[in-house]
Amino acid sequence: MNYLKKAVAVLSTAAICAVSTLMPAAAAVRGDINGDGKINVYDVILCRRAVVNTFTRAYVDPNTDIDGNGTTNVNDLVLMMNFVLRRSDSFPEITTASVTTTSTETAQTTTDTTTVPSGDSYMKKMAADIHLHEDSSVTEKNGGVDYGTIEKKTYFSKDAQRDKQLNVLLPPGYDPSQKYHVLYVFHGIFGNEDSMLDENMKIQTMLGNLVASGEAEKMIVVFPQMFTTSTDLFPGFTNESSRAYDAIREDLENSIMPFMAENYSIKTGRENTGVTGFSMGGREALYVGVTRPQLYGYVGSVCAAPGFFPTVDGNMTHEGCMSPSEFGFGSEPSPYVLMLTCTRFDGTVGDAPESYHNALTSNGAEHIWHELTDGDHGGISVRAHMYNFLRYIFKAV
Repeated sequence: MNYLKKAVAVLSTAAICAVSTLMPAAAAVRGDINGDGKINVYDVILCRRAVVNTFTRAYVDPNTDIDGNGTTNVNDLVLMMNFVLRRSDSFPEITTASVTTTSTETAQTTTDTTTVPSGDSYMKKMAADIHLHEDSSVTEKNGGVDYGTIEKKTYFSKDAQRDKQLNVLLPPGYDPSQKYHVLYVFHGIFGNEDSMLDENMKIQTMLGNLVASGEAEKMIVVFPQMFTTSTDLFPGFTNESSRAYDAIREDLENSIMPFMAENYSIKTGRENTGVTGFSMGGREALYVGVTRPQLYGYVGSVCAAPGFFPTVDGNMTHEGCMSPSEFGFGSEPSPYVLMLTCTRFDGTVGDAPESYHNALTSNGAEHIWHELTDGDHGGISVRAHMYNFLRYIFKAV
């Protein structure tokens, strides 16, 4: 049973319906979203609605920014749920530490920043050039720079047995007579194909600037809607829902990749194909990349969600996809780049990213571990990851 079900179990259907009509008032106390002087399940429901609204671009009440990072996301919902369920008795102190810090400092090989085991020289070279955060010059649009074109497309998913949507970011000066590398970018839980194009992520802007400066290759970036099921299942904290997210692996192979090959001028082969993602999308990028290394030469994840391994957390009992001892490549080819980014104090996914890092280390799988000592479960972490990842993918061969 997930957090939300536990929180609303004591409410009748009528009470829940009544909540849906509440209009949040000006909150005098952080977490008191409806302004009734209390922090309770009614505020949790309003916070959950706000998280969903961020993906539909509907109005989001600023009172739902519980962690004070300037946006409303799953981390705020988790903080609210933990408070109402009495797993915590306060919210994190809001400081300016969550604001993006620009740094050109090269990360050192310590557990505080970036680690990479001995092995492939290309990944070693990348690890030596990892920046803790993106350079400020790449996050603002500049006159005269072509930032590419976004096309929203509909394709038929064989695994979902229905039409699904995705966004395709075409590179500057896209020319069908040329062929381009392809990067797939996955969103977080409750998200959709638009989520990672949110202005807070700045993926399109960063890539355009990096291509213009010659620091990144021209590429097509695909933002799919991950949830793949033929039923009316709604995304949530259940194993059935997790399996629907896992099915993006098959959806990519059976439907999205053929769709891209038919409609766009793309390069094929693992040396020209990458995958990365955020939160649940980070977990799924690891799942796709580790189980299909013959297809993806560049693999990344940001703040990867728990559940790749069997485990129990505050949300649910995860059945998992494989054991930690299986988390590696065996006789299969390793990626040219395997990069895991996280923030040390992530109240949403906890120590899940570190568990993946430790398993890869134990199994001798070379990878880059990029740990931020500040930041959030959101745009700050995504920007730091994408800045480093985009500069190095599709250059190993």
